[in-house]
Amino acid sequence: MKQVIIFFTCLFLHTFCLQSGEDIQQKNEEETTWLLSTLLWQRNSGNCIKTDTNTNISTCSRRPLGICNVNQLIVTQAEVNYTLNESRTIQNRTPDCQESILQSGILSQSATSNANSDTIKARYRFLVTESCEASGVQPSSDTRFATFFEIQWLESTRGKIAKAAKSIEANGFLPQNSRDKANSCLQFEFLEWEKGLAEGNLQNKILIEIIVP
Repeated sequence: MKQVIIFFTCLFLHTFCLQSGEDIQQKNEEETTWLLSTLLWQRNSGNCIKTDTNTNISTCSRRPLGICNVNQLIVTQAEVNYTLNESRTIQNRTPDCQESILQSGILSQSATSNANSDTIKARYRFLVTESCEASGVQPSSDTRFATFFEIQWLESTRGKIAKAAKSIEANGFLPQNSRDKANSCLQFEFLEWEKGLAEGNLQNKILIEIIVP
């Protein structure tokens, strides 16, 4: 009988400790999730004012706190390699995009040197603001700010190629063959929202940044 009591006592204590441990782990996980969510929200909050100290001109964009710094102007070798690989993939998938890829300038992009990095860091200043509108920037009735997601796409490999294709397609001074290939590139490679965003940016209706008055 004594052994039975000891057995059940041990079983109870083991179960209690196990449950307590699981409760503590769950609480820790919930706190970690809350902390990460808070940090992510904070990084994605605010807008960004960039000032060129050479010209004393400031511009505002929807870039959030997390990237409102000089790194947005510096290109790494890893980024260059990624861009080249992605452009090669697009060209292999849609050969008619070749001229648009060349026109986009991405093939001539190079990593920022240490010397240029120092120059950029000395030239530009960055300030996080609650919103561009709160800083006095009001887009005209027929224009709007590009969202952060749209900025990311417009500055991506796909965005640059789509903008180049749209530019070629709309240029009546270029040979019809070039315009037809650009149109083919757009139709077969890009989604409707991508084409619309590229066109809106080229027409200055969707702006990455606007000058602060």
